[in-house]
Amino acid sequence: MSFPFAKSDSIISSVPPQTIPILIIFVSIVGFTIIVERMVYYWRLKSIPQDHFRKVRELAREGKWDDAKDVLTQEVQSPAAILLRMAFDLKRRGVSYWEEDIRQEGFRQIYLMERYLTGLGTIATIAPLLGVLGTVIGIVRSFAEGAGTQGAEVGISEALITTAMGLGIAIPAYIFYNFFTRMKEEKITEMENVTDLVLPHLNKR
Repeated sequence: MSFPFAKSDSIISSVPPQTIPILIIFVSIVGFTIIVERMVYYWRLKSIPQDHFRKVRELAREGKWDDAKDVLTQEVQSPAAILLRMAFDLKRRGVSYWEEDIRQEGFRQIYLMERYLTGLGTIATIAPLLGVLGTVIGIVRSFAEGAGTQGAEVGISEALITTAMGLGIAIPAYIFYNFFTRMKEEKITEMENVTDLVLPHLNKR
């Protein structure tokens, strides 16, 4: 029984050995770019200090919107702080249906926190699969060229290198994906808690 790919002129043999490694390198560049961008983004999201939050809550209870907004300086850039500043500003200007604007801004903040995370999770999933694909192609190439030949050595080398490259990319991508997901959940929880404790005071006035 003949093996259709075990020929020097087969489709597998016509694929350059560097094809899969180049593809994995491209995926790694995309993943590294996403990791750096998300690290910078989440590093800038400074949470509201507890003493500042207590002061903001007290000022909101007294209806001092401008003073409450001033406590939340621009240095505090968490989604919760952004929502509160927006709420105080809308309330001060007497905007009707300000709750809807706050809700839309909350959805926008969640979108910003989730941006690119799907791509990073996809990279963590497909990187080892690309390594397996390179392994299969390399092994088939080694059989196609015949044992002891230079082509067989190239195929075995391709199989080992692509496996290592795929795992080397997938592992950190998966770690950072979980890390950013945890950061997102923490910021969403803070946003929900802060708005639940402060915004009801705005409705009373």
